[in-house]
Amino acid sequence: MKTFLNKTRGVLATGLAISALALGMGVAAPGVASAQPAPVGGNAHNVQMPPTNMDRAIDFWAQMGWPNWRNIGNQEWFEANRYDDTAGRLHYEVVFTGGRFYDRDQGLTNFMNSPAAPSSSRGYTGTYQEYNTTIYDRQRPDDVPRRDAARIVRAIGTGDLFWTNDHYSTFHYAGRS
Repeated sequence: MKTFLNKTRGVLATGLAISALALGMGVAAPGVASAQPAPVGGNAHNVQMPPTNMDRAIDFWAQMGWPNWRNIGNQEWFEANRYDDTAGRLHYEVVFTGGRFYDRDQGLTNFMNSPAAPSSSRGYTGTYQEYNTTIYDRQRPDDVPRRDAARIVRAIGTGDLFWTNDHYSTFHYAGRS
């Protein structure tokens, strides 16, 4: 048994080392994240819908009319729901707008001006708004949740939506709102 465990550890360590080396050189199996940037996936003909765990917040923002930095100023947290649970505890469900998204590396702007983007997006020079896609449950109104990496970014002028699970390392085109 001890020999088996030692061999298993050796194989596992070798596999991890090879994987790390491959990722460092930008060589990875299909579907595996690589060290090379991949700013946007999907296009006008291949929409990549966000994961289902983002649906509730996306529906919330759509019902709110996709508020943005122009019409909400610096308001950040929105109450999504308030309810009493079966034990009589009051819950405050909140979601964070995130504010204006500046696209500092021009990944979204470059995509929107590429042939893969919808024709209405080409030449886009407008601004973007980011939205958190997690609705947080707070026990007290003064609790401030720690935000996760999932976001929606919306081109304000066109309504094009992009989602990311990794805080802007990759984007996926999700269609128009």
